[in-house]
Amino acid sequence: MNGRIFKIAANDYEVHAGEQVWHCRFRGKMKLERGNALKLAAVGDYVEFVPGDEHQGTIEKVVERRSRLSRHDVLKPSKEQVIVANVDVLFVVQAAKDPDFNLGIVDKCTVMAAANRLPLVIVVNKSDLAQPDVSLYEKAGYKVIRTSARTGEGVEALRGFLKDKTSVLMGPSGVGKSSLLNALDPELALKVGAVSKRGEGRHTTTWVELVPMGGGLIADTPGMEFFTLWGVTPENLKDHFLDFVDLADGCRFRNCSHIKEAGCAVKGHVAESRYENYLDLLDKLISQRRDR
Repeated sequence: MNGRIFKIAANDYEVHAGEQVWHCRFRGKMKLERGNALKLAAVGDYVEFVPGDEHQGTIEKVVERRSRLSRHDVLKPSKEQVIVANVDVLFVVQAAKDPDFNLGIVDKCTVMAAANRLPLVIVVNKSDLAQPDVSLYEKAGYKVIRTSARTGEGVEALRGFLKDKTSVLMGPSGVGKSSLLNALDPELALKVGAVSKRGEGRHTTTWVELVPMGGGLIADTPGMEFFTLWGVTPENLKDHFLDFVDLADGCRFRNCSHIKEAGCAVKGHVAESRYENYLDLLDKLISQRRDR
């Protein structure tokens, strides 16, 4: 049978095939064949499996992925850990207020989306509390949706993006991701974490799981501290700021790093916050390389 992994708990792979759910393990030979893989499979992988009694099954094959969202493995930083496979769109959720809209996190997510070749949609939640200026992202070509789980603003617009897609929802704790998912599907009844007195949310998602939502599938994810920029280096970071790439053809030097070179067409011609966050990410990537 053919199915898709919705959830992984230890060695139990929850595979959905039509309306049926199977709890599968890997065949011994498959473990040997995938020995070089850090993880045998990821949430979102399509698999071929042999069904057994009591809805138990044995996975025979993992189908080649068309896309993925990855990070560095915690224990083996040089290895890739696939968070969700076969993704269609990445949503970064930020609160308009409480906590304040964070340009640094959004810029990190734009890089992450570009590095994984995924479309990015910016969701400004809690829009009933404030209206931060996000025009710099719209000018850079990113889609922005303003939502409010409390008033219902933008919920239907967001639902329209989910249909027939596998979406990943990410953002820091406290921005209202769980509340937003509950607004999209009240029957989901996700536990909503309270916001602490310091304005930092207590994250309520512990791992990744695919959930049917709006005619598609959505993966809510742990907090932003969980993510790293897999595949991004000090040398190629500039290529993942897509608005920089559009301007870079005008730079005097072909491999312009947009830092100190004369005749740079990027520095001074992009949003100041974007440029400052580019330099900040560059410094962090250089430090990480030095520490490894």
